[in-house]
Amino acid sequence: MEKRLFKLYHNGYLDWPSQEQRRRAPLPESVCWLGWRGALLLGERWGLNVDPLGRANENQLRKLEGVLRRQGFHWMREPRWIQLQHDLAVVDFRLLLEKSLQECEALKLSDWLNEGAFRSQMDVVEYKVEGQGGVIKKMRKGVLPDAYFVLDDERRRLNGQPYRARFLLELDMATHDNPSFGSEKFLPGAAYISSPEYKKRFGNNSGRWLILTTAGQRRMENLMHQCEEKVGGRAALFYFTTFELLERSNLLISDIWYQVGSARPMPLI
Repeated sequence: MEKRLFKLYHNGYLDWPSQEQRRRAPLPESVCWLGWRGALLLGERWGLNVDPLGRANENQLRKLEGVLRRQGFHWMREPRWIQLQHDLAVVDFRLLLEKSLQECEALKLSDWLNEGAFRSQMDVVEYKVEGQGGVIKKMRKGVLPDAYFVLDDERRRLNGQPYRARFLLELDMATHDNPSFGSEKFLPGAAYISSPEYKKRFGNNSGRWLILTTAGQRRMENLMHQCEEKVGGRAALFYFTTFELLERSNLLISDIWYQVGSARPMPLI
């Protein structure tokens, strides 16, 4: 495996941290990512309109990155070192989702957008916040979910029933305090799903937020309390669980998701 990875690295299909990057950013685990030749190869195989590179200089690489992004291929030339642990956790969620789908024959993953897709074309929503003395303030904020994905139920589709479920993922690494998370995530998150910006982008105002915390049950319960306090009746848009529960269950059909006001956990589907 190491010999094969080294050949891919040496020829530009994969990349991995340099000695300088290792000094600047302690790595939680071994990591490699797609090199420029790998991005070019996948872009061509997916039928994207991509011209070969003459030389792999900075200008050419930026041009390739832009061309791919405009066609929906969000190539990350280098990891976001300060958020590496967070981004690897999102990858872990994606792998657990695909594993869970293997046990659900009727379900398929029909769309997945990572944070980069929202960062390059950010939706800004308006919402109201109650300040001191009951004063209502209007706020505007860009919404950046860690991922957005769509599940289609083929049985329901064939029976002429509603078959599409939309989800937005927010990963909590316990880096925000509870009130901060409530103000920065729950209020704009609830407003986003009912917004014209959301409908324009996805064609519908249906969706649910999945709040996944790495910090355990108590942190999850505190977040649920903040959610109820901040968004009231719209708290039903948010489902909560922990990574510990997720890793030992099927994330779609196991009773591991909690809603505000519900005493028992429930499945996602």
